[in-house]
Amino acid sequence: DGRPLTLYQHQRDAIGIAQARHSYVLTTGTGSGKSLSYIVPIVDRVLRARESEGPGARKRVRAIIVYPMNALANSQVNELGKYLRDGYGEGREPVTFARYTGQENASDRKRIRDNPPDILLTNYVMLELMLTRPDDRRSLIAMALGLEFPVFDELHTYRGRQGADVALLIRRVREACRAEGVQCIGTSATMSTEGTVEDQKRVVADVATKLFGVPVRPEHVIGETLVRATGEAPDQVPAERLSSGDAPGDYADLVHDPLARWIESHFGLDTDDGRLVRRQPARIEDAARELAAQSGVPAEQCVKAIRMTLEAGSRARHPETTRQLFAFRLHQFVSKGDTVFVTLEDKATRHQTRDYQREQPGSGGKILIPLAFCRECGQEFLTVWRTEHEGASRYEPRRDTAAGGGRAGDGYLYIDPERSWPATPEQAIAEHRLPDSWLESDDTGREVVKQSYRDRLPQVVTVDPYGMEGRGELRAAFIPSPFLFCPHCGVSYEQTRSNDFAKLATLGQEGRSSATSLISASILRSLKEIPEEALHKEARKLLTFVDNRQDASLQAGHFNDFVQITQLRGALYRAAVAAGDEGISHEDLASRVAASLGLDAADYTGQADLPPRMRSNAAKTLRDVVAFRLYLDLERGWRITMPNLEQTGLLEIRYNDLGWIAQNERRWDTAHPALRTADPGLRADIMKALLDEMRRALAIDVQYFRDDFDRIQRASEERLIEPWVLTRSDSPRAGVAYPQPSVRGAERSGLFLSARGKFGKYLRRLDRHRFGSLGADDLQSVIAELLRALA
Repeated sequence: DGRPLTLYQHQRDAIGIAQARHSYVLTTGTGSGKSLSYIVPIVDRVLRARESEGPGARKRVRAIIVYPMNALANSQVNELGKYLRDGYGEGREPVTFARYTGQENASDRKRIRDNPPDILLTNYVMLELMLTRPDDRRSLIAMALGLEFPVFDELHTYRGRQGADVALLIRRVREACRAEGVQCIGTSATMSTEGTVEDQKRVVADVATKLFGVPVRPEHVIGETLVRATGEAPDQVPAERLSSGDAPGDYADLVHDPLARWIESHFGLDTDDGRLVRRQPARIEDAARELAAQSGVPAEQCVKAIRMTLEAGSRARHPETTRQLFAFRLHQFVSKGDTVFVTLEDKATRHQTRDYQREQPGSGGKILIPLAFCRECGQEFLTVWRTEHEGASRYEPRRDTAAGGGRAGDGYLYIDPERSWPATPEQAIAEHRLPDSWLESDDTGREVVKQSYRDRLPQVVTVDPYGMEGRGELRAAFIPSPFLFCPHCGVSYEQTRSNDFAKLATLGQEGRSSATSLISASILRSLKEIPEEALHKEARKLLTFVDNRQDASLQAGHFNDFVQITQLRGALYRAAVAAGDEGISHEDLASRVAASLGLDAADYTGQADLPPRMRSNAAKTLRDVVAFRLYLDLERGWRITMPNLEQTGLLEIRYNDLGWIAQNERRWDTAHPALRTADPGLRADIMKALLDEMRRALAIDVQYFRDDFDRIQRASEERLIEPWVLTRSDSPRAGVAYPQPSVRGAERSGLFLSARGKFGKYLRRLDRHRFGSLGADDLQSVIAELLRALA
């Protein structure tokens, strides 16, 4: 932009060492301009060589800059463009550069080989391939003969086996390119942090010498040269300053502000042998307590004053350099939460904590047990391990709440005074507390528990606060793991899984991806709310680092899914609330929810100035995509950690004319007596349960799941942008309901409604007198006639 380039001291030092032809390492902090510290010497060397060699000199690569990640190389290409291309134009750059990281196509690679740039940006894997592929090796030697600058960014990443590989790679590159007078450069923000500054320099110099294979002296390890941005720190900050409601906004006023000077000393700067160095990170709350002790001002007010001054310092810029007064970094550490731990006492008086402890402090040994919660109803269960010792049973805390059945004695304590577990199996059967699949009829026709389930029955016990069974007055039921049914809501699990994760949840059990997505979404929402004058739109970005590429792919997909599904559910909820008691009909669903999203055309088309007809077509396609996604979200249970609005009780789905069908006796004249004589209200309940079951299995007839999907998918590709574009993999597997048992080879998307299946068990449980005595064939006929009445 025409302004002169102002260099930091470490950048000037690097340029001076480079001009003296010494290898060196930069160890300044992130964002301190390390790249410029080697780009300037490289550009200077290229321009001087070109001037001395004349216009006919052979083109060759004089510097190879190696990055550990392609993202860093891509970023550096953009930065180099600002200095070497802007203002000159494509093809007229005084110093040329190119990226060669494996992302380029064949024509780009050929262009680089035919017209070598002065500076080549790559990664160590690609550099290795250049030496091993015959064609690339010949071209590398031809391009980089007499290489002068091998530069390795983020030097700290090359350690262990990878460090040894890179050290050998550097030696092979030097040999292949006949780089006798090579000048090696490395950068890192975190090479060494132990000991004094001189100790750190010696360590870095030793590591760099081993890695590069050329001597790097300690005096050529360049660190930061820090100067105060404000005046000297005061002995004490006046109480009046801490109690004031605002911080100075002008740069000059902040430089002399006593609190700003104190903040720079407390958070920013320390001394080492008379030299200013960066201070270790500190907590704002700790600094506030120190200020409160000195001034007598409450700590809460001191926290507010510190935060306001830091924010003011980040906004205030030097009138000449435009640099911020306080370019601070705020670190926030978020750890996975633990579950809730409680003592074995009545809910009204028991001790609760979020901190892991085996016993309540100062209680004389009262044990603390972690809680798990039913994913369907939220009922709490105490996760325990039941042990036997000298004829007595004792319960101990069990941390692994996801385990199920791997160890004898693993289980849960169910404690609910308002809905306690019956004392005998006969009472449990009489009160309909057991799953139907657990029951059978004996020779007399009386219902009993199947032999295979008798050792899985909840056992009524009493327990004291120390975990001893048979003592104390607390009544509980011990449920052996794996968890097969919830004694509170009655939901049962037919498959005996070895893990209870999908059945029970704890506060500290959910995945890291969900937490990362939630935090990221919150940060981005906060960034959007910042006023334009406080933060430019270009700076409102979030950069997330993960351990490897696989994690990055997983997290990116999870975040996109998380954002879109929460966006759609939020819009559906707002639209339903606005609709009131009348609700939203199927015909109005797409338009109401799309309107509730509040998106501009540019948000889903990528263009703000579309012609009216194209804008109208894009809006129509968006409505179709929204409706498709909403109906797909009705499927039951595939997002364990993200239950849909219906599962959380925020959405109710009703069916038009269901009451009319139930009351229309002509529809039931030829039905089974169990249906013909049933009360219309009972029929309506049964039909609603059946329709809910079909809907949750996506056995629904909507245009978005039929042949229209191909049309919607193509239209979304043509008219919309991500994340609103549908792909072939989004094609729904719509279910079909069959009034029969499943058969071998049947479609997995089919919903088989059999007398012995889940819906048949529901009917028997709903009205044991009416349906419980029916045989399998009669009950199967009832299910078929229900579907016929609804058709």
